[in-house]
Amino acid sequence: MTSCTRRLRAALLTSALALTGPALAGDDGKVTDFLLDNGMEVVVIPDHRAPIVTHMVWYKIGSADEPAGKSGIAHFFEHLMFKATTNHAAGEFDSAVAEIGGSNNAFTSYDYTAFHETVAPSALGEMMAFEADRMRNLILTDDVIKTERDVILEERRSRIDSSPQALLEEEVDATLWQNQPYRIPVIGWMQEMEQLNRTDAIAFYDKYYRPNNAVLVVAGDVEPDTVKALAEKTYGKVARGPDLPPRIRPVEPEQNTKRSVTLSDARVSVPTFSTQWVVPSYHTARPGEAEALDLLAEILGGGNRSRLYQQLVVKQGV
Repeated sequence: MTSCTRRLRAALLTSALALTGPALAGDDGKVTDFLLDNGMEVVVIPDHRAPIVTHMVWYKIGSADEPAGKSGIAHFFEHLMFKATTNHAAGEFDSAVAEIGGSNNAFTSYDYTAFHETVAPSALGEMMAFEADRMRNLILTDDVIKTERDVILEERRSRIDSSPQALLEEEVDATLWQNQPYRIPVIGWMQEMEQLNRTDAIAFYDKYYRPNNAVLVVAGDVEPDTVKALAEKTYGKVARGPDLPPRIRPVEPEQNTKRSVTLSDARVSVPTFSTQWVVPSYHTARPGEAEALDLLAEILGGGNRSRLYQQLVVKQGV
């Protein structure tokens, strides 16, 4: 299992449980995992405490997989997935979720892009039908591309360029990583985002938005047999795409230099300071080493009961 796959599994299970809540002791919440004939993986997490279900589709594509010079296209395509398809008008999916009192959204990270809906169990089949439809049937015109490109450019201006904290974090990442695609911001560099076009979008869609490059997670008041039948009826009809090569992340060289990044901005009234280290990851560490580092980070600074918080805030008041 690659490091990307480990992160994807951990992220999808954590997010699914965050949206539905962890199963109570004694609940039958045994995780079921199976494959459809077209290669789509399905994970079911039953939890019958409340009559709701969260339906998530995770694509194994994130900003770290983007072609050189096309930063931001993974996030850009997350936006495009809410446009019209050959079967549904733009906004129809959102309206259908809202009409039944549900919620839906999406997010992009370095290793994955995910789409999710939380609805009543009776609407699960409808959600699957909508998601399966936009997996392959988007209508991407030049007007659609231009309009949504303007949206993500404005998002970058408002969330990054107008925030000294976000700008500093972006510069720190770009300085910390020497050989990793994680040094590039998920939202993308402005000068590359401005050049994203319809050809880029269609090539990205055709390569990555396929059932055999996706994981379906259903958590909540459902049974695995029901989910399997609905998934085969909807996602199972989507043709398998070409097999993709393994996702490989380069290994960082040994870092023996200290680097500092300083940002001065008149908008900042309270200064901030941080120190970051490159440490062994779950992919590169010896057995147990990465887990120990995660635990150490939690003990030192994981919350208001951590040692740093208790010493600096509670005891010293600094």
